[in-house]
Amino acid sequence: MKHPTSKNQLNFLVLLLLTFACSCGKDKIELTWEKQNSNLNSTLTSVYFTDANTGHIVGGDAWSAGYSLTTTDGGANWLVDSLANKKMNAVGFNSNDVGYAVGMDGYFFKKEDPLDDWTFFRLPRWDILNEICFNAENNIAIVGGAGFQNGVALRFDGGVMQVDTFENELSGVCYSDANTIHAVGYGIVLRSDNGGTWERQDIEGDFFRAVHFPSSEVGYVVGSAGTIMKSTDGGLKWDKIRDGSKIRVSNKPFRDVFFTDDEHGYIVGEDGLFWITENGGDDWKEVKNFSDDDLLSVHVVEGQGYVVSKQGGIFHFEE
Repeated sequence: MKHPTSKNQLNFLVLLLLTFACSCGKDKIELTWEKQNSNLNSTLTSVYFTDANTGHIVGGDAWSAGYSLTTTDGGANWLVDSLANKKMNAVGFNSNDVGYAVGMDGYFFKKEDPLDDWTFFRLPRWDILNEICFNAENNIAIVGGAGFQNGVALRFDGGVMQVDTFENELSGVCYSDANTIHAVGYGIVLRSDNGGTWERQDIEGDFFRAVHFPSSEVGYVVGSAGTIMKSTDGGLKWDKIRDGSKIRVSNKPFRDVFFTDDEHGYIVGEDGLFWITENGGDDWKEVKNFSDDDLLSVHVVEGQGYVVSKQGGIFHFEE
């Protein structure tokens, strides 16, 4: 015979659930930061500093304006340049300080020096390009796509362009060594180590937004549903150190990840999400006093960190 649950049992169950919920809370910390003036209300999508003083940001409005911002004094002053008539999505510099920016409709810009003007090149494709990266030999990898589909990966080796297409949109790309590239996107994680074939990893369950390898063996991936993955063997195997698809795990819309070494890293995301780890992702601390902006990109160089947002915010912090 089944007995109805007593009031004491219900109270105990509620207390147990509350205790469990509290035990899952994340340590919160305060961070000293300042907001810098971008002189724009447009989305700022990507930030990259070549040294502690010289920085670059791109962004804009999807189909009407693309901007480049440059600073030579650590962000105390930003010079805004109207770069294109469509939004730019990513900016980066290779080991020779040659800069590249990519965006909507295959827009592709280059500057030979961090202080030069941007030069426009038209790629022979009209893809929406989302991210760019370089290896030590200054080869280029670019990924893109839109609407969760029409994924594309472009590789430039000695000026020769190789194009690979996928059903899923790609949003992040990173070299882990001179020969190995990793790309992520809508339910897809890819790896290539032979300059040609892409191998799809057996990983699903999130829109993977960004990938970063601080060394040849250790890498991290974050997803818009709150997944964090880590590899310690150059991307051959990935372990979920946070599974955003689990019922007990609250949704955390991550957008970017950046590590200064194998242990020290940052994740930023929507609604002011800013997490820091000092032990390779085993534990994360949540910055509790940051802006409520939707944070899209983070970059740290020489102990100086910068974050940009969908609302046009530029934020500077020190490690």
